[in-house]
Amino acid sequence: MRKTLVCLASVLLVAACSKAPVAQNTNAVPAPQAALASPPAPPPAAAAADTGPAVSGTYTGNGKQATLTQVTAHKDDPFDGKPIVALVFTAKDQGGDDKAAFDAVFNKFGDAIVAKIEPDGTVIGVDVVHSGLQSPSGSISISGVLTVKDFSSANGQLSGRLTSNGPTDVFDQKVDVDLTFHTKAP
Repeated sequence: MRKTLVCLASVLLVAACSKAPVAQNTNAVPAPQAALASPPAPPPAAAAADTGPAVSGTYTGNGKQATLTQVTAHKDDPFDGKPIVALVFTAKDQGGDDKAAFDAVFNKFGDAIVAKIEPDGTVIGVDVVHSGLQSPSGSISISGVLTVKDFSSANGQLSGRLTSNGPTDVFDQKVDVDLTFHTKAP
């Protein structure tokens, strides 16, 4: 038994000694592991932030603030022979809804604005849905109140600033809109 243990210990000693020694240079700066590997792909959220929908700014109804988090653009029925785009600003995720403009007016996405614009950015009509506004139908249709400033339609993107130019009176209720946006064109 003793010969077996000595033999086994010898084999382990030979195996341990047969590994190449690791030279340690205390003056050398180790190369970072990330530099040796290929660069990681950017996360999907970062790529989407560059090209995806974005909205920021204020939307107030009767003094109550709403936070709109999404904007999408959808083809709408032509008006006066011109193509129309419905910009749909919502507080809740639209989830790729093909009828987002219709559903937003009926409060499917919480507080919302649906602005119908011509190719040059001229606003022809707006539906506002806001928990601070009193409306039997849930939305108020208005025209001539909101405009789009700094409108751009280029490289498959629509962008600009939807504004009421300060608080405005709509059927004895106060609405204030100032939203900067960019989204993929329909």
